[in-house]
Amino acid sequence: MLEGKDSNVISARVRFLLLCLTCLFIADTAAARQSLLTQARDLGRVNATSTIEITLWMKMHDQQGLDALVAAQQAGKAAFLSPEQVFAQHAPSRAEVAKVAELLKADGFKVRGFGPDNLFLKVSGTAELVQTTFQVELHKYDLKGRKFRASSRNATMPPALVPLVAAVGGLSDMAPEPQVAHTGVKPATSVHRASDAEHVAPNPLLLSDAPDGLIFSEECFYPAASVNFVSADGTITASYQGNRFGAPISSGPPNVPPCGYQPSEIQTAYNLTPLYQEGLTGAGTTVAIVDAYGSTTIGGDLAAFSKSMGLPPADLSIIGTPTESNFSPDANSSWALETTLDVEWVHAIAPGAKIVLVIAPTGSWTDLFSADVTAASVPGVVSISNSWDGLDIDVAGDPGFYGAADNIFKTIGAAGESIQFSTGDNGDNASLTGGNYTSTGWPASSPYVTGIGGVSVALDSQKHIKWQTSWGNTFTQITNRAAFGNRPYDPPLSEGFQFGGTGGTSDIYPKPSYQRRLPGDRRQTPDISWMADPFTGAEIVYTVDPAGDLVIDVVGGTSLSTPMFSALWAIANQNAEHRLGQAAPRLYRLPSGAITDVVNSSSEDNVTGTIQDPRGTFPVNASELASPLFNLPTFISALYNSPGLGRWYILGFGLDSTLATGKGWDPATGLGTPNGWNFVHALHNDN
Repeated sequence: MLEGKDSNVISARVRFLLLCLTCLFIADTAAARQSLLTQARDLGRVNATSTIEITLWMKMHDQQGLDALVAAQQAGKAAFLSPEQVFAQHAPSRAEVAKVAELLKADGFKVRGFGPDNLFLKVSGTAELVQTTFQVELHKYDLKGRKFRASSRNATMPPALVPLVAAVGGLSDMAPEPQVAHTGVKPATSVHRASDAEHVAPNPLLLSDAPDGLIFSEECFYPAASVNFVSADGTITASYQGNRFGAPISSGPPNVPPCGYQPSEIQTAYNLTPLYQEGLTGAGTTVAIVDAYGSTTIGGDLAAFSKSMGLPPADLSIIGTPTESNFSPDANSSWALETTLDVEWVHAIAPGAKIVLVIAPTGSWTDLFSADVTAASVPGVVSISNSWDGLDIDVAGDPGFYGAADNIFKTIGAAGESIQFSTGDNGDNASLTGGNYTSTGWPASSPYVTGIGGVSVALDSQKHIKWQTSWGNTFTQITNRAAFGNRPYDPPLSEGFQFGGTGGTSDIYPKPSYQRRLPGDRRQTPDISWMADPFTGAEIVYTVDPAGDLVIDVVGGTSLSTPMFSALWAIANQNAEHRLGQAAPRLYRLPSGAITDVVNSSSEDNVTGTIQDPRGTFPVNASELASPLFNLPTFISALYNSPGLGRWYILGFGLDSTLATGKGWDPATGLGTPNGWNFVHALHNDN
């Protein structure tokens, strides 16, 4: 399929590729879902003598009372309690968790520690002891290169533990992942792998090149253009016409390609500036951010970001010990980038809010959920941001694990705080589940949290929204790299779907009452979306080496939309002058104008082309160049000259795997994007 091959069947080939990819990703919504483990390669049983740490999640006191309280609060019919009141009424006692510890010690386990408010205890033992005690069979698995441990059957609780323990966690070590997306990097299936579409690393630029922050182009989309390419022997020519994405690759500051948005531009675009003019900046509230490992340079990075972007100094406090940096050589350094993005863009949206960063010592579910409990206990916290997720498919080895996590979310909501989670960056997630069925993200799919998705956004010359689409990018290569003379591909090479906001139907949860007007009988995500496409992404600043050099970069992902929304929720709490509680139930009853519905657009200048070779002249239409479309009827495509190796692409927008947009709520964008001033003031009236 490279230059010099026959191209008389270009249309047929592209359509065939579209058909194949569509078959690969299409959701199997009618048939019964298969276990994720059936899609993975079984690598055999774990070593019986290896040491495994597990978590015993305790049963809550008066579970029915807690459930009834949360249901009444979500319906707006009950007052919020303080965190102290919630845990005094519903948390397990120290005597109960101590009894469980003694029982497990008697069986041969070692007690490793207790969770906050007696919610859990950690113990360790050999794999053989774990398997015998909980009647599980632990195997190692490989799912598309991602290796993890899991049990092929659910845990059975020993009779002595049944009155006290709700679930056992840690049977699976498939951990959640940060949801950062970069224009040069395909989404990783784990934090241990990052493959680049052009096999070159991202190239952030020194902040010193533009100390005022004016470095990346603020214009992402340009008028229609024409480009022409010729093979080395002159036998193949290709011409393409249509929209143009990204500043010219020869541009320097303040117009570095492709583009990147500053806080001031997003504040204008999403109607936030009038809030600041009223003094609504999040002042008097606290936003908590939960991340694993953290960033050792976040304090200085945030100060440099604030100065270069014209923001006031930030009020940041840190709970826990940062252990990673953006220049750390190990795989967990991706959490440092996550931390940078989270902290800087909470401050960008709510510049008057206090920020507390709670750092989990590892990326395990237990440590991250424990950090959420810690975050909720900080005085003044009204919003908790979590830019990480996993799959809404049971791989825990104990279904009760999800209920135990939900109890944490319920207690947070009962205290009048909202907890947000990224839905994910892989569209319908079929690429992560073996390709046979789809899955949304968890914990974003829990009915007791707010799931945040993503959109692409183009701004006009006045920094107002020109158009929005669902975030879903497709790539089609039309030339080789610049060093090889940009020789045309005949036919074009479709790289298919790259990344996009995750959404869809939960396999775990029934429909919550606040989604009663949505179709189906299951929980749907996302609830709401915001800017996430790295091709229309946000600027961040971070330390790039041990010498302390600062760089400016552009990133995206639902790791961007989640802290942005978490910050806006703090402003809404400030304006309401009382705690608003969990966001999700309120979003579905807001009036028209508070949330901007996102319905994908098409462009009359979507890219088309013509290829001439010894066999003849062959037109290529816009749908073929943006494939695969997954039966999505509307999209925007643009010519893109990548600054990496100088290749030319056709870049598609609004093609979020199988997730379609439509009027009202949809699985690609949820209810839409917040309309700043209208959104905040509508919530003031929602009492």
